[in-house]
Amino acid sequence: MATPDASTRRVDALTRLVGIVVLAFGLAMIYYTYINTSVPGQAPTLVPVFYMVGALLSVAGGIAMFAKFK
Repeated sequence: MATPDASTRRVDALTRLVGIVVLAFGLAMIYYTYINTSVPGQAPTLVPVFYMVGALLSVAGGIAMFAKFK
């Protein structure tokens, strides 16, 4: 099995870094939606949408953190 060259390692590291950022953004979105659900200015019908978007971002970030390019 061949060892990955420097450019492949950089791409893997950058992908993991982006994954961490996306995961953190998704978790922060879920957290702030949970905190602000009782705010009167926020429409209650939008809360599940924010939860779903946050969950999708978290899953995509988690997958990107463990992705490997060959």
